[in-house]
Amino acid sequence: MDETINHIFSSQWSVIFIVAALLLLLAEWGYRLGLHLHNASDEARKSQIGTIQGAVLGLLALLLGFTFAMAVQRYDTRRDLVVQEANSIGTTFLRAAFLPEPHHTEVENLLRNYVDVRLEFYEAGNDAMKIATTEQNSARIQQQLWVHAVETGKASPTPLTATFVTSLNETIDLDSTRLAAMRNHVPGSVWLLLLLVACCGCWATGYAAGATGKRTAFSQVVLPILITVVISILVDFDATRRGLIGVNQQSLVLLKQSISPTQPKP
Repeated sequence: MDETINHIFSSQWSVIFIVAALLLLLAEWGYRLGLHLHNASDEARKSQIGTIQGAVLGLLALLLGFTFAMAVQRYDTRRDLVVQEANSIGTTFLRAAFLPEPHHTEVENLLRNYVDVRLEFYEAGNDAMKIATTEQNSARIQQQLWVHAVETGKASPTPLTATFVTSLNETIDLDSTRLAAMRNHVPGSVWLLLLLVACCGCWATGYAAGATGKRTAFSQVVLPILITVVISILVDFDATRRGLIGVNQQSLVLLKQSISPTQPKP
């Protein structure tokens, strides 16, 4: 079940095609079942349909709002971590000026390479091999930077050296924090519950239309597609490396330009 849900909600496009087809099908099925009630002229049962339909659609609206809050919160966290990581790397780069040679030059070069690797980490997309490679490169550069920090700290245990070690430690920690944030998604059980309620809502809307003997394009087509579009946007917010709404890496791009050894002087 988890694999099926993960496949359906793996991308914005799979949601649009799979969920839209499912909701449209259920709306049509509900309409055809509702026609039997219309022909039976059972007024007692017909009077209950509107209440049930309103309750299900109200529950769906509540779940959509709840899921939207979860997805946007995770998106904001990932976006803020990019800025924090760029600021931390930039601070570490500036404080590297306090280090004696050859540590000063070597640390600056390592930090420039580190920014490139962090950008490659996001650009790797969903390629598991590329993601693993960039993480290995990040760990290797972090280890080399820490070696310089240890050697400098032992040779010159000054407050200025301590500030560099502190910012470097924060930079290394932010790597793990950002990776954990990218793996933190809306739980599959929430997507499953949302899908079930959406299916019930479209079925109930189609059934209500069938009970009256008349249906409209809004109840049979527009509503299922509208629900699908909203769910697809939620999936896009929750996604890390796919879809139309991505996590902006502009902070790292600007940092790369600012610490480039070939940048023009003002």
